[in-house]
Amino acid sequence: DSPLAISFDAGASTIAYCGTDYAVKLEGHAAGLRDLAVYDWPYGTDCENIQAAGGVLVEADAALVESVIVSNIFIYFFLGGPALSLVAKNSAGIAFGNYQNVRIRHAKQGISLQAEESSFVNSNSFLAGGMSGGGFEVGVIAQGPGACNDNKFYGMFIEPPDTTLTHVYVSGAKTNVKFHDVRLEATSKSLDKPIVIIDDSSYGNVMNGLLGHTHVQANLNRNPDIDLMSAKSVGMDPAPKNLYWNSAFKGFNADDRMMPGFSLVGTNAAITILEDSDEMLFPDHNVIDVDYLNYGGAFKLMADITPKAPAHDFVTFGVYARSSVPSSISAAMRYESGNIIASASHSGSGDWEFIGMSALYDKSAPYFYFSITGDVQLTAPTFIYGKTPAIPGASLMSSSGARMSGTLTMGVTTVYPPPDATPYYWVIPKNSGNIFLIDTQGNPSRSIIRRLHPIYNSNIHHYI
Repeated sequence: DSPLAISFDAGASTIAYCGTDYAVKLEGHAAGLRDLAVYDWPYGTDCENIQAAGGVLVEADAALVESVIVSNIFIYFFLGGPALSLVAKNSAGIAFGNYQNVRIRHAKQGISLQAEESSFVNSNSFLAGGMSGGGFEVGVIAQGPGACNDNKFYGMFIEPPDTTLTHVYVSGAKTNVKFHDVRLEATSKSLDKPIVIIDDSSYGNVMNGLLGHTHVQANLNRNPDIDLMSAKSVGMDPAPKNLYWNSAFKGFNADDRMMPGFSLVGTNAAITILEDSDEMLFPDHNVIDVDYLNYGGAFKLMADITPKAPAHDFVTFGVYARSSVPSSISAAMRYESGNIIASASHSGSGDWEFIGMSALYDKSAPYFYFSITGDVQLTAPTFIYGKTPAIPGASLMSSSGARMSGTLTMGVTTVYPPPDATPYYWVIPKNSGNIFLIDTQGNPSRSIIRRLHPIYNSNIHHYI
C-alpha cells in the first residue's frame, strides 16, 4: 500500500472534514496539533460536491499568536484552498511557530503565509516535510503588505509535477523567505516557466539546495543569497571589488587639504596622516588622524566620485575607526526612499571598530559619506555595490578596470608604429602600462622623432 493512503480501520487518528470552512483552526499561544491526518472528505451525498476553504489555519486577528507547534501531520486533498496557512490581520502577529514533518498531498496551495497591513508573520520555522501530488496552484506562497519575513524552511521538498503559478511565490517589500537544503522539482512543468518567482519588491531571500527542471525568476542583485543552481539558471554574488580607489590614503596634500579620491567636507577638523607602520591596521594602508574642532556640525569624509552601477540595488560600505569618543563617527547614506539613514556609531572603546552599513540606496541621487563629530583615526575604507560582507584592506583589480593610488611597476604593453601620414610621431597608449615593447612590424630602421608631442598628454612619463 502507498504510505500516503489513509486507512480508517488501522487505528490512526483522522479528521475527515466535510464543510466549507477550514478543517482545523489554531488561534492561541502554544496551540498544537500532532500525529494525525486531516482530510477534505469527498464522499457521500452530503460531501461529494463540497470543498473546504483549507486544511489547517493558524490565525491571529487583532492579537498575538506565538509558539504554535504542528508536528507529524498529513494534510490531504484540500483542492479548494491552502493545506496549511498562517494569516495575521487587524494589527496582529504570528511568530516563533514550529512546524515539523508536515506532509501535504494534493492541494490548491501547499503553505500560505499572509500578513495584512500593520500585521506580521515572522520567524516561524518549518522542518522537513513537503508536498507532492496534483491540483497545485502554488507550493509555498508568502505575501504582504505587512511584514512577512524570516520564515525558515529546512530540508523540505516541494515537488508537484506542475503548478499553475509556480512552486514558490514571494511578494511584498517586507516579505522574504529562507529556504535551506530544499528540493524543488517540477517534472512536468514547461521549461520556459519558472519554478520560483520573487517579486521585484521583495529582497533578502535565501535559497539553497536542489533545483530541478526549470529556473528562478528574481532580481538576484536584491537577493544575492539565492544560490539555487541548475542548467537553467544560477545565483549571483556581487563583485568583490573595492570602489574606493585610494583606500590606502596615499598622496595627502596638507597645504591644500587634498586627498586623492576623497572629498574632505568642512574646515572643522585638522587632518594628519600617520605613515608609521606600527600605526597601520593593514599593510601599506595609511591612517588618517582626524582632530575634530567641535564646531560647525559634522565633518564629512566621502569619495570624490563614486562609479555608478544601476544594476545593483544595494551598497555595502564602511571604514575602520579608532576613537575614545562615543558616537564620534557613523556611516550615512541616502536610502531608496530618499531619507538619510546612518549606521551604528563608534562605541568610544579606544579600539579599532568597523563602522559600516549595507542597505538599498537611492539610485536617482546616490549619496554616501562618513559623518565625524569627534576625534577619530580612520583606515581602510571599503565600498562595494551589492549586499555582501565588506572587504577592508583590499583593493582588488579586474579586467573591467581599476584606478591605482600607489606605484605600479612592470606594467608592460606593446606600442605599434604610427600611421604613414605621421611616420615619426609615436603615440604610446594611455592607461595601459609604463614599460613599452616596440613592435616595428619587421622594419628595424623606424625612428622616433618626438616622444611627448604638445598635442598629447605631456605630463605622462614612461620608459621605452
